[in-house]
Amino acid sequence: MRALLVLLVMVCALPIARADTRAEAVALFDQGIKEMKAGNYEKACKSFAQSHELVADTGTKGSLAKCYEKLGRLATSWLLWRELADMAPTEDLRKDAAKQAAKLDPRVPKYVLKLTSPAAAGMVVSINGKTVDLKIDIPVPVDPGPIVATASAPGRQDWKADTTAAEGGTLVIEVPVLAEFQSDKPPPPPPPHDDLAQRRHKRHLIAGTMIGLGGAALVVGGAFGVIARGKFNDAKTTCGGAIDQCAPNQIAAAQLQVDESRDKAKLSSIFFAAGGAIVVTGIVVWITAPHAEKAGVAIIPSVAPDSAGFVVSGRF
Repeated sequence: MRALLVLLVMVCALPIARADTRAEAVALFDQGIKEMKAGNYEKACKSFAQSHELVADTGTKGSLAKCYEKLGRLATSWLLWRELADMAPTEDLRKDAAKQAAKLDPRVPKYVLKLTSPAAAGMVVSINGKTVDLKIDIPVPVDPGPIVATASAPGRQDWKADTTAAEGGTLVIEVPVLAEFQSDKPPPPPPPHDDLAQRRHKRHLIAGTMIGLGGAALVVGGAFGVIARGKFNDAKTTCGGAIDQCAPNQIAAAQLQVDESRDKAKLSSIFFAAGGAIVVTGIVVWITAPHAEKAGVAIIPSVAPDSAGFVVSGRF
């Protein structure tokens, strides 16, 4: 029900909207007549054009053609009369429009476009800002007054010519060969080879390898630590729970297990120390990789055994 109501409202509103548009068109037409009688052809043509845009009417189109003639836009006026000669609703109106066009024809300026050489690839020619078809080589009507001709093509210098179309005359516009772009400046030298990114990548690769190796050493050190603890627990089990209370006949076996535990613990300490040092060094190498703003700074770390373990050092 609501949809039906909306549809009825729209149907009823349509004639009203059309009536408003026609009323605006009539008001603009009347205004154009007043302006033309007063000699204000610029305003008159604008009013006629707006009226015809709202409601296409042959009478308005004829008045606009007369107005453009008064304004000096002869080609525009001639074209409107030619359109009316083909499309006016009655034979009399078509004949009258044809007479008006024929009367204007000798006064309408024309231009002929001539290319002094075959058109360059992608060439575009425009007359007063409107692109023209390069295949047309017959006189084309144009309004009297200044004519700006331009031509452009990829890789070539633009061309421009200013001239004037006079009433009743035929203007020949010759488009010359568009010169190719030429630069007197030598080509810029290639940018210097910058291996900063390569050096940074190499440092990161080294750092990643060191961190991986250090991590592996820590894992091995942890494994030896577990074995050492296991051997020590085996010795305690051999001695019945306490090594210092080991039975005489079990002392040799327990001592062997304790020695193995100590060996494994020593290896665990060595791998832990080395792995930790290598990981720390790898982190330092990663952090100190060359950056764009500090490309001249480099640290070359090294790991060396010392009497107290392992020492991390570096050179700037």
